[in-house]
Amino acid sequence: MLLSKALAGQATALDAELFAIRLDVVKTTSFDVKRIIIITDSLTAARRAVDASVYLDQTHSLAIVQALRDFFTNYPDRSIHF
Repeated sequence: MLLSKALAGQATALDAELFAIRLDVVKTTSFDVKRIIIITDSLTAARRAVDASVYLDQTHSLAIVQALRDFFTNYPDRSIHF
């Protein structure tokens, strides 16, 4: 298991969930994997993670979407599951 540490400052529970998903997706997409499975108890965070629309503090979502774009480019057999 890989452990990551990063400073997050003051955050809401949703921010913390998004940050955790971001760390997971960005790190996992750097490996040669075909499937990513994310287990979370926050459906709101899961939906927000792949929401690239404009909203306050969308930094985590944009990082996740960018990592996934690179992950799926030219690899239609790859998948992510929440």
